[in-house]
Amino acid sequence: MVACIAVHSVVWSILLVSEGVLRVVTEDVVQASLVSDKGAEATLVSWTTETFTAAYDGATSEIANVRIQYTLAGTAEEVSYVVKVTPSRAQEKEFYSIIFAKECNFYAEIIPALNAVLKGIGEKPLRFPKCVYSSLEPGKEMIMLENLQEQGYSMQDRTVGIDAAHSLLVLQELARLHAASLLLQAITPHQPLVHRFQALQKEWTKEFNIGGDFETFISNHLDDVVEMFEKMGGCEEVVAWVRKIKPEAWTLYKQQLVATPPFAVINHGDCWINNLLFKYDKDKRPVEVKMLDLQCCRVASVATDLLLFLNLNLTGPVRRPNLNTFLASYHATLTSVMQKGSSIVPFTLEQLQQEYVDRGYYGILECLMWLPNTVRQPEDMMDILDRTEDARNAERDDVLVMVDRNPLLKPRIISVVEEWMERGVIS
Repeated sequence: MVACIAVHSVVWSILLVSEGVLRVVTEDVVQASLVSDKGAEATLVSWTTETFTAAYDGATSEIANVRIQYTLAGTAEEVSYVVKVTPSRAQEKEFYSIIFAKECNFYAEIIPALNAVLKGIGEKPLRFPKCVYSSLEPGKEMIMLENLQEQGYSMQDRTVGIDAAHSLLVLQELARLHAASLLLQAITPHQPLVHRFQALQKEWTKEFNIGGDFETFISNHLDDVVEMFEKMGGCEEVVAWVRKIKPEAWTLYKQQLVATPPFAVINHGDCWINNLLFKYDKDKRPVEVKMLDLQCCRVASVATDLLLFLNLNLTGPVRRPNLNTFLASYHATLTSVMQKGSSIVPFTLEQLQQEYVDRGYYGILECLMWLPNTVRQPEDMMDILDRTEDARNAERDDVLVMVDRNPLLKPRIISVVEEWMERGVIS
């Protein structure tokens, strides 16, 4: 998709960007984004649109970098933003519009409300990128965000996984998000947050319609999982369990998402490695994390965010010996924020540990569906949301090849199922 775009009346550039980005990122959009961020005195000089991510990095969005030259108070300046737009697909537009609306509304309504609560108790704002522009016009849904990479943030290698130091930063930030949610709910106890915020009113898995509903999506993946474990060998108990739960997998999954006090909070919903950016000190130690991509946000148990993050993104040697430390760090941060807000922590560490186990099915299922793609090498990436028969067959065949050729797959997924077998969830 090579296209030619006007960057100003006198500047043109040829760049490899998607047709969807070129269609919606107009000069009016760029001007509005610049004014939102830098103020009305900023004067647009020129702009270019550049590729930003590798193929298939954004399964539900087309992503690009918008680089802007402008003047402010007589000084030449430059800034860049990351733009996300709905993908240029002929079908399933309603689903993409729904999840884009969730993210736009999260930035517009939920983050300001949560940050107001945190500011009132002397806490720093939640660590999300600044949103400078958004649109929900049908066919032109888009979000413009500050470019964190140019502020020194970078992404970890998703195939390798996240170490303990990075994990603690993520867990502490999730705790701040969850605590802010609890404090916000306490302000209006008779108005559930799911009723207050539009972003939380539609569960994306129930709106999923790409090649079938999410029940079909899960069922297809579990068929592939059975073949994968059979090829690995020595996994008869896991294979038997997957076959046993397959007929009720969707029902069980939905049950795991039921928000039950005292654990019900606003969830990030998709806390995996590609949605996390880290900043480092001079000794290359991680010191801060920023969380991205809120299209899967929901109200659910705190454990669902923790389960997805810890099981999908960490290797067994990192997760298993440190699990109690990780949950304790999360709980300590949550406690600190709640106490600053003069509120009682609604659950103990021991109750959190039990909730983590009780919701374990959610973490297992998420890993069975997504972990093969997490460890897939960049040159082998594919569109995992393409649900045509040919695409599904290609994905299944690739996973079976990975069993022999990708040394990361078997130890990662075996570490997860062994852990949950020991807890009795897989039986």
